[in-house]
Amino acid sequence: MFRTEDSDAIGVPGLFGEGLMHWQGVSRVLRSHWYHLTVRISEQGRSTEFTRMIEGERRLQQMLVQQNAGEVIVDVQVVTPPWMNNCDGWGMERVVKVTVGDDNCDFEVSLIEVDSGAVYHNSHRPGFQIQSLQNCRPIFLETMIRSA
Repeated sequence: MFRTEDSDAIGVPGLFGEGLMHWQGVSRVLRSHWYHLTVRISEQGRSTEFTRMIEGERRLQQMLVQQNAGEVIVDVQVVTPPWMNNCDGWGMERVVKVTVGDDNCDFEVSLIEVDSGAVYHNSHRPGFQIQSLQNCRPIFLETMIRSA
């Protein structure tokens, strides 16, 4: 989850469009993964891109379903904490596939495959094995946003 502080707000609510606010910064308390989306908006023959930073697989699925001819996701990247990517710091990589399944204690676990071939999971259970997941459900495939 992202959070904002009033001191980081720019302007007044609605200044940049109905329901919109601009912020100089956001923060996170949890050291969990999140998604960085590039969204293209097309209107009257013109297009522009902007970034959405979203929390979790449910929100990613909502964004994918909400796409339409005028607003499409053109890139999905995941930002992972060191405990998840086995590196010294946070990493950001292009996502190929996201799957959600249930572990042997019926807790939901996310599997995230990135373009390097690595597969990350968000389970904190010692000895967790990806192969033990049941009821696996695909949330995202890169072909959902790229035609080639």
